[in-house]
Parts: sequence; structure tokens; C-alpha cells
Amino acid sequence: MWFDLRKEGGDFVVVAPVVQAAVAEVAAPRASVFTVLADPRTWPAWFPGVRSATYASPPPYGVGTIREAHVGSTHWVEEIIAWDHDARWAYTVVRSTVPFARAQVESFELTDSARGTRVRWTLALEPRLLARLGAPFAPRVITHLFDRAMKNLDAYLRDGATR
Repeated sequence: MWFDLRKEGGDFVVVAPVVQAAVAEVAAPRASVFTVLADPRTWPAWFPGVRSATYASPPPYGVGTIREAHVGSTHWVEEIIAWDHDARWAYTVVRSTVPFARAQVESFELTDSARGTRVRWTLALEPRLLARLGAPFAPRVITHLFDRAMKNLDAYLRDGATR
């Protein structure tokens, strides 16, 4: 069963009823981090739970591109809403097989850091019942998930994934 979500823009990360953010550093330049972040084929190698991800739209990829992701036993259809090379990559979820939210945006912002790249992941949503029930645990879960993802991404890049 599919659930349609309301398409939102980048400003949703400021006005959404629920906003969770996490920050980590990766020992790689922003260009390398962005390249891997924007390549859906790499996600299963570094983002926990992602079984597969692909662009359903033809190249060139950018704002308006549709991405499909299988995460655990769920399926997500997303539309890219920000593609700012080496700085920001964001999407709005338009369909999902789990009734998690009425609207959802995820944004990755990249800035330089002493170690390489500072990555800020923001999850913004208008929750449905399922997300409201999990709300007390969300900050800890989001932070833990993101920390694992960034450690995996760091290792993926260190092992020469973009060479």
C-alpha cells in the first residue's frame, strides 16, 4: 500500500512541525562528499538500512529528479529539491509504503571544517500517528543513525570509493 505525501520545498526545514538535525564531520573534501551523497548507487554501502537506491528520472540529474529508495522493508519515492554542488542536496518525499508523515524533507548541508567536511542532516516532517508515537525516541535515534552513516561514509571515502 502506498501513502502520498505533500510535496514541500527547502523552506520546510524551517517551518515544519517537527525538525530534527544532526551534525558530523567527514575527513574528505566537500566535492567528494557531495559526489557520493548525490549518487544513489552508493547509499547501500554507507547509509544504514538502505538496500537500494536509484534515480528514476533520466540524466542530467538535479532539482526535479525522482529518486527511489528501498530502506529495510519500506519503499520511498523522493523528488530532489536542492542540488547545489558541494554545498546542499535535499529532497521531499512524495510517496512511501509506510504512513510515517504527511510531508517530509531531508536536507544535507556541507561546509568546510578543519577535518574536511561538516555535514548537517536535517529531517523535517509533518508527522502522522506512527511518527508521533516515536517522537520521544526520535532525537536519539536520528543522532545515532546519522553518526553511523557518517562513520560509514568516512570509511567509504577513505577506501577510495570516488577514485
